[in-house]
Amino acid sequence: MLKRLIGRYARRMSNTSAAGSESTATGKVAQPEWRKPAPQKSKPVLKLYNTLTRTKEPFVPLSGTSLVSWYSCGPTVYDASHMGHARNYVSVDINRRIMSEYFGYDINFVQNVTDIDDKIIIRARQNYLFDNYTNGVTEISDSIVEKATSATVAYINKNLNAEMTAVSEFSAWVASLDKEAEKEKNPKFPMHVTAVSNAILALENHRSDATRFFELIKDVMVPVLDKELGSTVNDPEVFRKLPAYWENRYNDDMARLNVLPPGVTTRVSEYVPEIVTFVEKIIDNGYAYATDDGSVYFDTSKFDNSSKHDYAKCQPWNKGKMDLIEDGEGSLSTKNTSEKRSNSDFALWKASKPGEPEWESPWGKGRPGWHIECSVMASDILGSQIDIHSGGIDLAFPHHDNELAQSEARYDNEQWIDYFLHTGHLHIEGQKMSKSLKNFITIDEALAKYTSRQLRLVFASAQWNNQLDFKESLVNEVKSLESSFNNFFQNVRALQADNIHRQEELSYNISKKLTPLEKKLLDDLQATQEKVDIAFCDNLSTPQAVKALSDMVTTTNSYISAVGNELKIEPVIAVCKYITRILDIIGFAARPDKLGWETVSSSENSAGSVEDVAMPYVKVLSNFRDQVRSMAISKADLSEFLKLTDFIRDHDLLKLNVALDDRNGQSALVKFLTEEEKQEILKFNEEKESREEAKRLKKLEQQKLREQKELERKEKAKVSPLEMFKTEQYSAWDENGMPTKDKDGNDVTKSMTKKLKKQWDQQKKLHEEYFGTSN
Repeated sequence: MLKRLIGRYARRMSNTSAAGSESTATGKVAQPEWRKPAPQKSKPVLKLYNTLTRTKEPFVPLSGTSLVSWYSCGPTVYDASHMGHARNYVSVDINRRIMSEYFGYDINFVQNVTDIDDKIIIRARQNYLFDNYTNGVTEISDSIVEKATSATVAYINKNLNAEMTAVSEFSAWVASLDKEAEKEKNPKFPMHVTAVSNAILALENHRSDATRFFELIKDVMVPVLDKELGSTVNDPEVFRKLPAYWENRYNDDMARLNVLPPGVTTRVSEYVPEIVTFVEKIIDNGYAYATDDGSVYFDTSKFDNSSKHDYAKCQPWNKGKMDLIEDGEGSLSTKNTSEKRSNSDFALWKASKPGEPEWESPWGKGRPGWHIECSVMASDILGSQIDIHSGGIDLAFPHHDNELAQSEARYDNEQWIDYFLHTGHLHIEGQKMSKSLKNFITIDEALAKYTSRQLRLVFASAQWNNQLDFKESLVNEVKSLESSFNNFFQNVRALQADNIHRQEELSYNISKKLTPLEKKLLDDLQATQEKVDIAFCDNLSTPQAVKALSDMVTTTNSYISAVGNELKIEPVIAVCKYITRILDIIGFAARPDKLGWETVSSSENSAGSVEDVAMPYVKVLSNFRDQVRSMAISKADLSEFLKLTDFIRDHDLLKLNVALDDRNGQSALVKFLTEEEKQEILKFNEEKESREEAKRLKKLEQQKLREQKELERKEKAKVSPLEMFKTEQYSAWDENGMPTKDKDGNDVTKSMTKKLKKQWDQQKKLHEEYFGTSN
């Protein structure tokens, strides 16, 4: 293995050297010293993390030119695409775009669709049988109810490990269980309970609606129908309807995620003759064997022990792991392995059993093995050696290792793929995505909650070959980043429009001479360009590239804030266009003017006549003029004019998707908003107004409390200090109204007199405050 790797490196280096010598061997006369260019920095070269060597390697195409062959493992189309698919295909799309649009490679990108697969076979067959069973049924007969009841009991006993004789036993039984403990033992426990609960609901209401009955009963009914009639279905056409539907849905999902379509798409069902021929060649080369049942297996031991081949190049540590090997062989594979020479051998061709699609072959009727499909389709378009093969890391063993082995056996070469690029796992809030964990998210569900831009930013924020944990905190960070870019692009476009407007208003040209501040900004732009180049060369690192762009936005915003009215627009435009270009390369479509990414609002309508377009804005201006005129005539307070200008900014113009940003000493910055951006500002303004209203109400309440206290104080002040103690508590007073005897005729004590005198002084002060000197 080591010798072969050294040989590969030697070939690459020779290609690199040859390219370099070709570019320098010009035959020109040596230049004088004064004409020689300044020493150049060593430019980084593109390196990719290659699963085959588990290192970052310089990328050198097999062609020695810009032509690159690339095969990507496509979807197995039997159900809705999910976030795991999105992570893989968007990440691969980003890598493909960078290599094509940034590095300038001409890529022949091939991706397959697997439309023959064990999961597809089972589901398509069961759908076909269920459709036939329910076709034309408008009323649920007793025999259907009886069959559905029996099917429900059978489903409970098989999938929930119970022993029941009647459906009526289920509710009490399931209520007695520890649900969490059951889920630990059987992750699909909640799914099975739901299926049974739906079936029971259908049986209880079977007289109401036949369509609804069959929808609820399907999960428990199809295993029974499949057991009874599944062996009668083997026409390949029966198995094409399901994958055709889900293939179209997959393509729709990819389009919504702005994933570029493949240059060439291949379908397994259209490649069966080529697969047969490919397998025959592997047998001829001595690396495969047919068995008596009509199957063909790849001989892993003979291949691995040959002088020029190695088995399990991607993940050699998984060689011999039977759980992975069996999973790779599929659920419909025969459990009888007695005809296999080694447990590690895998099927190239499977003898079809009753209930499976079948095609003619030299070994009898059968169908392709899973791994052989990609080898045949990739090689048919791209040849016996391919630059890049990509796919999810979960496919590395056994699928991709088996692809490598059978392809190298077919062509009897040492290296079928030069670079294997595997995208990392996707987790949801720290856990592997699973329906049983209720964290399974389809692409459709994700796009109902997040925009395609936000999802692409999430994937771009993680290194493509690292694990990605999709969680709300990460989405919130991405939304903040998106908002930062949005605000920057809006500001630059508004500043450009403002600059044009100022230029037209003035009778002289605005100075364009750069000051040290603008020169520093352009230096920062150049540094950013170098950082992005280094990031892309370092294994297509979008996290580092996007961070460099974000930092440049912050730098430019600081410049804009610092210079105020002396802003020079051209360096700012240069920054904006560069950031837009890099984001466009990553897959965030640019506006036609290249000043920011494209924004499409669902509320935007097609353009009408000039009158239709202009009227709402002219009406706002007319109303504003009428109000200003009326207020001027009535000599309104200046503050009322300011309130009016704020109202037109925060309400009238905002409704027309126009935002005005007030600037000290400068005219307001005019921004045109999308509907979504307008809604965000409206929400912010509503929250601001709500806070201000709450503050006003609180202030009003405090004012009322103060007035109430003042009223109580004034009421208390009405009592003269001369009269305040003349109550039944006392029987004698001095000339100031101070008590001298209590009600029993006893002298008031000195200590009490002291306390009463203090109260008398306070009342005297309060009384005089409101009514003057006491009489």
